Amino acid sequence: MSEAQNLQEQIQQQATQSTQDFYGQSIGSLKSHAQNYRQQLEQYSQQLPEGDAQAQVQEMIDSYTELENSIDQAAQDQGIEDAVNEAAQQTQEQMQQFAQETAQQGQEAAGQATDQAQQAAGQATDQAGQVAGQAQEAAGGAAQQGQQAAGQAAQQGQQHQGGGQQAEQQQQQGEQQQEEEPNATNAAAQKAQQMGVDLSQVGGSGAGGRITVRDVTSAANQG
Repeated sequence: MSEAQNLQEQIQQQATQSTQDFYGQSIGSLKSHAQNYRQQLEQYSQQLPEGDAQAQVQEMIDSYTELENSIDQAAQDQGIEDAVNEAAQQTQEQMQQFAQETAQQGQEAAGQATDQAQQAAGQATDQAGQVAGQAQEAAGGAAQQGQQAAGQAAQQGQQHQGGGQQAEQQQQQGEQQQEEEPNATNAAAQKAQQMGVDLSQVGGSGAGGRITVRDVTSAANQG
């Protein structure tokens, strides 16, 4: 092999290595951000009551999980798993350091805000005393008006009781019809319609057994 060919081969190897390093750092940083967002969504989901909002957040969590899996697969295909994991770890450490610095600044600002709040609280207490006196006077008049209104409302309630029972029966019929419908998110229902999946045959993994897009996709793949 001539010297020129040897030099050209070395340049190509260096260029390939540089490209792999850059690619590994890029998708490693992307993986770290995806993990961070997913963890935040998981914490947020735990604070939500069971329902559509929690199911929608769970679908977002599933999307980030799929993104992380895709990144891992791409790194494995390119043979740069170590570079990707190292870049992800470095990005995570930088984000943690930034969060600590931000928290410290927030504590200092909170201390100043506390002093100002205490001064404002003293002024507010004086004003609250004056308002409380006025409120007591207003409450006396409101109580008398409330008693009169309660008497009228009780009389009207007796008149409408018969109609209320009929409305309650209609509501129960409507609830029975709603219970027959699959417990699925709107996105999952649309996905099932697109993929031809029967939701009555799909088990839900979301909150309260709610069917998510991931459940529909899994059912379609198994079918």
